[in-house]
Amino acid sequence: MAPRVGESAPPVIRETVFTHKITGHAQDAMKRFLSSLASLALLCMASIPSRADQVDDYMRKHMALNHVAGAAVAIVRDGKIIKRQAYGFANLEWRQKATPDTAFQLASSTKPFTGLLLMRLQEAGRLSLDDSVGKYLPNAPQAWQPITLRHLADHSSGIPDNVNAGPNASLDDYVAAAAALPLSHAPGASSRYGIAGYTVLAKVIEVAAGMPYPQALKRYVTAPLKLRADFDYSSGDPNMRSVDVVPKRASIYDWNEGRQREFRFHFAPLSYDAGGLLASVDDLAALAVAIDRGKLLREDSLDAMWTPARLANGDMNSFAVGWAVREVNGRAAVGHSGGPALSDILRFTRERTTFIVLTNGQKLYPYLAQGISELFYPPPPVVMPKGIEDERPELSATLRQVLADAAAGKVDDSNFGEQARKDFVLAFKSFLLPFVSSLPAVEEFVLLSDSPKDGGIGRTYRARHGKRAQTWGFDIDRDGKLRAFGPK
Repeated sequence: MAPRVGESAPPVIRETVFTHKITGHAQDAMKRFLSSLASLALLCMASIPSRADQVDDYMRKHMALNHVAGAAVAIVRDGKIIKRQAYGFANLEWRQKATPDTAFQLASSTKPFTGLLLMRLQEAGRLSLDDSVGKYLPNAPQAWQPITLRHLADHSSGIPDNVNAGPNASLDDYVAAAAALPLSHAPGASSRYGIAGYTVLAKVIEVAAGMPYPQALKRYVTAPLKLRADFDYSSGDPNMRSVDVVPKRASIYDWNEGRQREFRFHFAPLSYDAGGLLASVDDLAALAVAIDRGKLLREDSLDAMWTPARLANGDMNSFAVGWAVREVNGRAAVGHSGGPALSDILRFTRERTTFIVLTNGQKLYPYLAQGISELFYPPPPVVMPKGIEDERPELSATLRQVLADAAAGKVDDSNFGEQARKDFVLAFKSFLLPFVSSLPAVEEFVLLSDSPKDGGIGRTYRARHGKRAQTWGFDIDRDGKLRAFGPK
């Protein structure tokens, strides 16, 4: 069997027969050489950094903290897989262990695959990111003519998400329903993460490629790399779905009221370009290897895919073509998460290093890929900003205490408004609290901004947690009670 992309071929074992007699002196010399070689090997092994063990320790610690049943990790640096490991269980009912070829739900991390597909189609001359959607959708309204394929892929098209196409709508039905709505903003004016633009993009890809999105993805991306990644092709009404059998698929679990419960959600085929791909860390590691080695896209195509556009207000978009763009500890990074952390992909573009974490935990803040990256690329020394004058220091003290409580695994409901206690606090306890409790205590807390927001105020702080800095955003009602807060 031929090796998969990214994996080395199995060693070929050959038996060598010496036809001449080795003398006693030669035998002694050979023994001394082999003994020295063994000693050198042991010395080299002792000097290898224990980062692999640190990754294992990190994963086991945070899986326990977040009640994650199973996970898998891969790290690829400069075209080589340097870490590949699975943890826990893919299925609790059968006590089936997770493996590197377990198929996990990528959810929104399907979008980077869509970005790769768009660039492959552009290299093949079948489309251009700067084309108007009108070139592929002849019935597109006049308001859509300024929308480019890049706008669809980086969430800046202005097509709103409140599209009501009906439960049995076709892709054409959905596009027609979306076209009947006014744009929420001018194309390229701002960026709002959503689903409608990507569903329209699926139709554009179908027209440009001459085949539906799943087949195009297979032809241009997954098949050339011999990846097993695919969809489960769900059908039926929302309450009774039928799906394909996916070998080695991981079940998804929701930790609820002190026990694991199986969680099932099947993505709609209309928007498979936005979510729904099932893949293993072996698949994603092979993909990263192919990117590093130039086996999938040219360098200029990678640059175009990972370069965000400037929005009309002068800000840089935080999304590029299918990939989220940000800075992590001073390093340029791209990636995506999905589910919200069934998948977590982080790539340092200059360092050519990719960190991949897949889990079957439905309630998990996506911080594991960055956490593992910091074992290899530690954060620089924290330099705190000066901040702005704080006219309500008592409010800052309350918010700092909220973080201190969360770091200790506690939540004081009295700090939250009535509506927040009904919705945000419940979600926070199961989703974000484990992340906050994984951070060291707050040692510095600097106010960066204070502005009106929805009848209350919005505040942003930069906090120093030991050797790590974290920006926090707080949404406060007119009575000084929290509506929500989280990392930024």
